Amino acid sequence: MANASSVKEILIEMKTLSEICIDLAFASLMYSDELVAKQVFFIEKEIDDLYKKLLTHLSLSIKSTSMAQQFHIYFTIGEATNIISDSAADIASLVQRNIVVDDEIKELQNHMEQVVDLVRINEKSILIGESELSSDIHDVIGVDIVGIIRPEEGFFTEYNKIMKEGDLVIFRAPLECANAFIMLANGEITSVDEARVRIIEQKEKKPEKKLRKHQELLVDMKEKAELLVDFSYILALEDLPSIKNLIIQTEEEIDELQYKIIEEVLSLYKNDKISKNTLIAYLRMADSFEEIADAAVKIAFGIATKHKPYRILEAIVDDSSEALYFISINTDSPYLNKTVREAEQTGDYFQILALKRKGKMIFEPEGDVIIRKGDGLIVKEFSSPEDE
Repeated sequence: MANASSVKEILIEMKTLSEICIDLAFASLMYSDELVAKQVFFIEKEIDDLYKKLLTHLSLSIKSTSMAQQFHIYFTIGEATNIISDSAADIASLVQRNIVVDDEIKELQNHMEQVVDLVRINEKSILIGESELSSDIHDVIGVDIVGIIRPEEGFFTEYNKIMKEGDLVIFRAPLECANAFIMLANGEITSVDEARVRIIEQKEKKPEKKLRKHQELLVDMKEKAELLVDFSYILALEDLPSIKNLIIQTEEEIDELQYKIIEEVLSLYKNDKISKNTLIAYLRMADSFEEIADAAVKIAFGIATKHKPYRILEAIVDDSSEALYFISINTDSPYLNKTVREAEQTGDYFQILALKRKGKMIFEPEGDVIIRKGDGLIVKEFSSPEDE
């Protein structure tokens, strides 16, 4: 959608690119990869251009005060996604400045709900000659390819892009699914179905190595900032008091987490417990996640008037790379009586953000919680190639 021409197309493209930008920035820092960092800057520039295009479209469309109020949310989403991409570029800029992070930052991945990783396609991999679409890796093992970097050719995000030997694949997935995909890329597993069997047979494993306090704080801050973005779009679509209260509470928690991270890493650096590069990386990431959280709040409370329906807003949420929706659990539901973890691995992989039970919201439910009749699930799904 490089030539997005309507307000809807521009906003869908901006949201999708901003999500890709965050993943790429985090991966570039974890591996000190300049090639990945360059793609972050390229996407940031593309989002800047789309934002200017959006402002022109909206400005020319406004004919009255009521239309200005109606379009306010779209101005806000454009501004917020632009801020998010700028924050991602701030993280990637550390790579450009030759800030090589210690292994302790790389350990953070093993403690996150979704891993952002990269792997090079080995000559023995069965993925050669396949795309994300043809290989079924999204629906079968829950892997979403963020992009493929092919030296001297460029960066590709199309679902039908054929993988070749030597391609650098940036992807996101739950940890156990990420490990299976890496084995596929390395040629250690010979089929996607075999990879799925391995994932299902695995018990949910907790990382052996515990995080130190400053590491835990950063993981908590990153996941809360991402959750805040998800819930902000939900609140923009529907005025839910429980979600509104959660957003206010989470924003306050993120502000407090940033202060605690700064305090903790400065103390560690003064006592020679972490390097200067690690200190800089933590400070920059904490600042970026706080900016992402502020952008999310702009979206959540950016509606000047509660007119319905927000058809364009609904399309932005449904058609971007990360879709949000609500599932009601009845007697015919395939998720009935399954645990949260089992449900997340049934059919299309998704992430359960919240479980609604008897009028109460359980946010980020544990993997062993049983889903019952009458429950409701707020779900985030990384869009399948078949949805395109």
